Amino acid sequence: TGWDAVIAAEPALAKRMSGVELDAALEAIADFADLKSPYTTGHSRGVAEHAASAALRAGLGEQAAAELRRAGLLHDVGRLGVSNAIWDKPGVLSEAEMERVRMHPYLTQRTFSRSPRLAALAELAATHHERLDGSGYPRALAGGALSPEARILAAADAYQAMSEPRPHRPARPPDDAARELREDVRRGRL
Repeated sequence: TGWDAVIAAEPALAKRMSGVELDAALEAIADFADLKSPYTTGHSRGVAEHAASAALRAGLGEQAAAELRRAGLLHDVGRLGVSNAIWDKPGVLSEAEMERVRMHPYLTQRTFSRSPRLAALAELAATHHERLDGSGYPRALAGGALSPEARILAAADAYQAMSEPRPHRPARPPDDAARELREDVRRGRL
């Protein structure tokens, strides 16, 4: 492929990043993606930290927590492919606008799908709006199709988003966001 030819012509491009270097690069990508809207500054780092912390509490181990953190950093890169006229709209979104919003996890997955190291992270990142009852997006995955890591990432994203202001609503206090998260668990969504 074209990319393989570029790397072959410049062997320095084939250098692998250490875990620390990868984390720093993903943090920079996350921060850039979050600059898309004033309502999302810091969102991806918040999701990443919540997801990693929850993975450790759930007993998934250090490696799973590190990978979840990385997926959390990548999860909203697909937002860059959706207009700010949609993200920053103060009112109710039209069906066409919601369809664009529902595409952003897919765009995240596609952005990183050609990288052997990032493809699996992007696949996990793309599940952040999936729900156990199949009501999520972009693929309407349900129950057993969602790994424990995907479930944790979805909950971390939901909590972080509720805790932040959006153009159509103020930020919810942490206790209110946690209560809403528990309600989604009770309803079988998370």
